[in-house]
Amino acid sequence: MQATFHSAELLMRKGQILELGDAARGVITGICGAVWLTRDGDLSDSILGPGQTLEVRQGERVWISAFDDARVRVEQRVRRRRGVAERLARSLRALYLRYVRRAAGRRAPAHSCSALAARGGAVA
Repeated sequence: MQATFHSAELLMRKGQILELGDAARGVITGICGAVWLTRDGDLSDSILGPGQTLEVRQGERVWISAFDDARVRVEQRVRRRRGVAERLARSLRALYLRYVRRAAGRRAPAHSCSALAARGGAVA
């Protein structure tokens, strides 16, 4: 399994509400302004100012509301399983590298750029 991080910096207008439904595990950071955060099932709310953070658990629903214009960064850690396309791409890359290594061991054709350069000829 491979983990990647997705990050977005969001500009929120006064009174705007953003819902992070079924969020991935991550962190919300206040950049400027103040935001009010509400978690589903949690009776206590949080207020984030610049530089303050709140950790979000996997699958948690979070609502972010801006008191005034504000900016927040939402970073989510996403775990991915390697899919068929990724495995195929790795196999094709390995096959290509094997081909390049074999070709490097062979002598270049007389009309190739590398052969001309080796003989001191002009390469266009």
